[in-house]
Amino acid sequence: MHMAAQKDISVLITGTGFSGICVGIQLKKAGFHHFKIVEKASDVGGTWRDNTYPGAACDVKSNLYSYSFEPNPNWTKEYSAQAEILEYTKHCVDKYGLREHILFNWEVSSSQYDEEEATWELTNKKGEKLKADIVVFGNGPLHLPSIPNIAGIQDFKGEVFHSAQWNHSYDLRNKNVCVIGTGASAIQFVPEIQPKVKQLYLMQRTAPWILPKPDKPFSATEHTLFEKLPLTQRLSRDFIYYLNEAQVVGMIYNENILKMGEVLGKLHINKYIKDPALRKKLTPTYRLGCKRVLLSNNYYPALAQPNLEVVTDGIDHFTKDSVVTKDGRERKIDAVILGTGFHVADSFQYYDVRGRGGITFTEAFKNGPEAYYGTTVHGFPNMFMMLGPNTGLGHNSMIYMIESQTNYIIDALKKMQAQGIRSIEVKKSVQDSFNKEIQQKLQGTVWQSGCKSWYISEDGRNHTVWPGFTLEYRNRTKNIRLDDYTTVLQSAKKSRKSELV
Repeated sequence: MHMAAQKDISVLITGTGFSGICVGIQLKKAGFHHFKIVEKASDVGGTWRDNTYPGAACDVKSNLYSYSFEPNPNWTKEYSAQAEILEYTKHCVDKYGLREHILFNWEVSSSQYDEEEATWELTNKKGEKLKADIVVFGNGPLHLPSIPNIAGIQDFKGEVFHSAQWNHSYDLRNKNVCVIGTGASAIQFVPEIQPKVKQLYLMQRTAPWILPKPDKPFSATEHTLFEKLPLTQRLSRDFIYYLNEAQVVGMIYNENILKMGEVLGKLHINKYIKDPALRKKLTPTYRLGCKRVLLSNNYYPALAQPNLEVVTDGIDHFTKDSVVTKDGRERKIDAVILGTGFHVADSFQYYDVRGRGGITFTEAFKNGPEAYYGTTVHGFPNMFMMLGPNTGLGHNSMIYMIESQTNYIIDALKKMQAQGIRSIEVKKSVQDSFNKEIQQKLQGTVWQSGCKSWYISEDGRNHTVWPGFTLEYRNRTKNIRLDDYTTVLQSAKKSRKSELV
């Protein structure tokens, strides 16, 4: 489809999670209607569509884990469960008329920048192609399950699945189950499956910091107030936001503040775990905040049950019907559930993306993934990414970051349209200077205090976390500075070819 109007910029977005949906909505609001969203699955929702494990829920309060422009007065409780969040994403898609822009079952296999045409061409697994002036990668960091390569696991004859690919048809009742991992997913599904299984072996490498989850249902009065007086919900959202934001002071500027959280975490353990040996296993040996702080009221009670054993000796190998730990002990099992998280810091190497001159993500990120505000990358003109390097948070809502990035992208498109800009690419000097600043700010923070986490890449650098207040990020990305970019203007001979198939 060719569009004669030079001012009409075409955009391709990947993914229909919170990022892709937000970009689509704001494109329409800004008057950009010539876009498609490609989705690998048959419905929207991203992480909240894929993660259907028992107990799946958000660890950011509902009134904040939602778009600022689309409050939901009907959240059932303080922290929403997976199904409710998924319904919210579907509501947003339908309310803002995005379904007509979405191509389902369209899994991207490669993305290529055409320098001569200043367009991006995306190819899917079926060999179908789409072209557009701009590409926005909105597929996010939490959708590539990390599968550990443990000796003998391929020989195991029982059931094996990742928490993000939960096998609901497998009956866990009266089974001996091995769970690997004690991260955000595991602490939610372990208490749900513990009462059903015969025996649960929880393989723990590092004990996480877990704090009480202040969760409660919203009352009928609160629902009425949220609906009839939207300001009350707005004030609730702002209160949650600033309370969360205050945690940065401890994570970056004064770690002593976090010691109060550590005291609360230890009291939480002591309340439910009476066995001294188990209590020692479950007490973290690193600073609170170095890894993601988790919230749960039912994890420790589940771990105290007689049919659950916390194993810290490390897995040596699997046999056809057992897991063998490094101390030589063999435990007979029927199933293995991987609560091993996702590829985050190294996710770029799983994408076939080629920018100017054919440069790949792997080549561009040979020293670790770096971007400008986690959004644009030198060598990849007319490309934007959502939740890219150093936009992650350990304390607040990622939707706040998504909205900030979306504002930045929309401002870029408006300026490209108004000034007849054909291509835009962040300057290497600007990107390098920015990332030098980021790494300097990370020094001395709790994230660099020595624990092993998914925040840190193999080279020991943190390419994941934003080292500051999210309010600062919002202010710095309010408007794009074209001086930071190399821009190429439209010429009379090369008018923009704005096409989408």
